Amino acid sequence: MKFSTLLNEGKKENLISKYGDEPIYKDSDFISKIVDSDPSSTKKYSEWTIKQVIDFMKINDGASLPDVITQITDLVNIFHDLSLTITDKDIDLAKKLHSGINDTYIKGAPKDIHRYKSYWELQTVLSAMDKKKKDRELEREAIKDTDKLYEDSRFLVVRPYSHDASCYYGANTKWCTASKDNRSYFNRYGDSGVLVYVIDKQSSDETLGKMAININENGNIWIYDQKDNQRSEDFLLDRFEPISEVLKKILKGNTDYEKLIKVKESKLKASKQTLTAPYFNYMDTERVYLKFEGAEEFLSIMNEQLEEYELSSYSNAIELPYGMDNYYYDRYNFEDDIKEGYPLYSLNSSHLKTLKKIFELLGDKFKSSFKTSPNVSREKLKKFKELGKDLKDYYELYDLSLVDTDNFPLSDMGKFIRNFDSDFYESFDDAYGEAQDESMKIGVQKALTDELCNLYEPEGFKLEDTCFYKYSVSIDDLIKMYDSNIEYSKSLSLKEMLEWYMDENIGMTVEEPHNMAYEHIDDETFKYYFNSPMDSALDKLLEKIEESDDYVDIEDYKRIFNVVEKKFGFNKKIEVETLNGPKGNVTIEITGIKPEDNKIDFELRRNNPEWKIKKGRAKLSTIEKLISNYQLFDPFED
Repeated sequence: MKFSTLLNEGKKENLISKYGDEPIYKDSDFISKIVDSDPSSTKKYSEWTIKQVIDFMKINDGASLPDVITQITDLVNIFHDLSLTITDKDIDLAKKLHSGINDTYIKGAPKDIHRYKSYWELQTVLSAMDKKKKDRELEREAIKDTDKLYEDSRFLVVRPYSHDASCYYGANTKWCTASKDNRSYFNRYGDSGVLVYVIDKQSSDETLGKMAININENGNIWIYDQKDNQRSEDFLLDRFEPISEVLKKILKGNTDYEKLIKVKESKLKASKQTLTAPYFNYMDTERVYLKFEGAEEFLSIMNEQLEEYELSSYSNAIELPYGMDNYYYDRYNFEDDIKEGYPLYSLNSSHLKTLKKIFELLGDKFKSSFKTSPNVSREKLKKFKELGKDLKDYYELYDLSLVDTDNFPLSDMGKFIRNFDSDFYESFDDAYGEAQDESMKIGVQKALTDELCNLYEPEGFKLEDTCFYKYSVSIDDLIKMYDSNIEYSKSLSLKEMLEWYMDENIGMTVEEPHNMAYEHIDDETFKYYFNSPMDSALDKLLEKIEESDDYVDIEDYKRIFNVVEKKFGFNKKIEVETLNGPKGNVTIEITGIKPEDNKIDFELRRNNPEWKIKKGRAKLSTIEKLISNYQLFDPFED
């Protein structure tokens, strides 16, 4: 048996002999259990424990001895583990918790259990240590959700960002924002403004030891003492006079530039900061994230270079808002365009094949305007060989295109279409106009998006998601922007700074949307809106010519058309001599032939004595007489 064991056994026997006569210890096993539970190697806590159990049982008659022994031995085991870490501050805190403890005597040798004259003194000190540990844990958690705006040996100024942090720093106050039972008040005040607690760490004043500052979103300032009484700014500055300059700055508020600097220096929590711009989203320790409502807000940064109407023009062209159309193609231009033949270039091979059939039924005038090119494949040849029975199947073996020559200008074909069938002309007008407009919209939208999406990229903007919506810029780049003219910019909000800086460094050189429309027609969009309606319009016209009773006599129409074309021409001014006027004073212009009745549409114009125009329809014979014979009357006389 070890010597130490022999000593401890001897100590146990001595304690049994000394306290065995106590009524509560008639069963010597209780003393043995206390000694055996002593965690020290020399059993130095045993006698103190035995005496505390005796004292406790004397004043708590009827208490369960085994339970009391367990309670006190458990406390001794905790003391054994913590005795070397007990400090004067722990004992001071214990004194605050229970004024009856002999703090001076305990401080003389706090790790000596015999300095604690009672069980409850030891319990109070250990409770103080536990409280201090929990407070440290709470403080660590609170610090995570708090910006420490200032601290010295006496004063602490914090901005809490969570309810738990508010409760920790707002302990022993009547502030609703520090109410443990209701976090809604903290959420309301914290989310809609700035909440700051000013603490005198050395003060025991339960009214003015702490004060709260609330600056709401409108900049209004409210100040409260510990009892939740409202106080003035002057009162706050006078009460905390040693740190009044710090508080004045807080009352004034950090500028966006100062926030960026402090976040970079880790003096402010990035995730809790807001910068003054409607599109500010959030920030982390490296970057500021911006969320724009769309192109208009994104481009509003350039408002020094863009007039309001220009800003609307660009944003509408990019976003194509519902209910607001940008009409790029003027439908009134179609008549001029078709007379020049321009829309004919938009007809695809399928359209041209139908149009060629139409012209073959009406004569061979435009035969030379069509150019044939093979479009043959093994599959098409096989299909033609097996199923080909008529001209329609043959058409599948080639493509058609139009050619514009001096002898057969496409402008003539356009003029013919303009005057031949009003229903077809209107359908052509509708299909072409809508296709032009829609394809210009999409083309301009794509072009502007390509040009403007990364407008601010040279200055550090990074696209995070959808163009004109989500971007980020590094804190370093924003600080550089401010620093480029710090005397001017340091007090500017983020929004004001970006507008000033981008105006100085980014040029808005993109053309106005309507001016770029014809250069950016989107082919796929044009085909989507044009091809199917034109197929339908051409098929209806072909059916009308082949089968409908709407036309009086197609063969006679061909004859009249050829006569007019050879003798007079379409849309050309022809002099009509009259008896009463100078030569050239009256002209006639043939604008078309209506196949419904084969009559000729014409316009008569007179220059003097008063300019007049008359439109009419007449048979070919009447037109020939009007042009060929001297007129003995003024056609404009009633």
